[in-house]
Amino acid sequence: MNLQTLLDATLEESQARRLRTPLDELQRQVRDLPPLRGFSTALGACPFSLIAEVKSRSPSMGEMNPQDPAAIARVHTVYDTHPAVSCLSVLTQSQHFGGSPENLLRIRAETRKPVLRKDFIWDEYEVYYTRSLEADAMLLMASVVTDRQRFKALHDLAVGLGLDVLCEVHDEAEIGRLPPTVRLCGINSRNFTSSARFGASHIGRLVGKDLTTDLAVFELFGRLPGECLKVAESGLNARNIGEVVRRYGFNAALVGTSLLKGDARHTTDELDRFEAAIRGSGLSASVR
Repeated sequence: MNLQTLLDATLEESQARRLRTPLDELQRQVRDLPPLRGFSTALGACPFSLIAEVKSRSPSMGEMNPQDPAAIARVHTVYDTHPAVSCLSVLTQSQHFGGSPENLLRIRAETRKPVLRKDFIWDEYEVYYTRSLEADAMLLMASVVTDRQRFKALHDLAVGLGLDVLCEVHDEAEIGRLPPTVRLCGINSRNFTSSARFGASHIGRLVGKDLTTDLAVFELFGRLPGECLKVAESGLNARNIGEVVRRYGFNAALVGTSLLKGDARHTTDELDRFEAAIRGSGLSASVR
């Protein structure tokens, strides 16, 4: 599976939302929403932070275990209470990740920690929709929004609405699309090809590879803007996180699959192992 397949499915879901709730109604909805929780602030409160992910399945790894809603709810309860977790990431794409906006709303209401909406966001409507869900942050991928000015416009719109924005890159060309005001940037070791253009009226076809992981892309760390918080994404587990922390200067890591391939007890044990590995590297991942 490649990025274009994911984008096609996401566009279908977005178009259905637009039929139910037009943009002008969304804009009215967000005017009186309460302030958000400060995703970047939470990440910066620790020497090293973990962003723990909620998803039911993955295109690259298949179904998570457990799959029933009650068991998954117990997992994100672990996230809410474990000191190694600063923030949560919730997938809202349904077809390939088993997520939903309703799941994000429920989790946001049940946790004290800031929540990132992780989805393929490419236009103004989806920025407003993210704010309407009361997510504290959103993902903005330079492999999806390939025009530098458009990327900046969406980034600035989100910030103006009170959202933090995790700007995601996969290569040096994508780093060049980041706005100078970026405060939060992630390097994703999952290999998305960057030849897709995603928009309301046109989706370019991808000529690319399946989604694979290559931790060598973290070598781009030194090319990221100096003032932003830096996040390592994908392919991370308790066995390799210590080396990543020692070798690079990341402020945080986003982890999901390694935490979700089991029940709540597995998730707790894996988070304990993450915390021990990070502490062994000379940093602390505990929320104070």
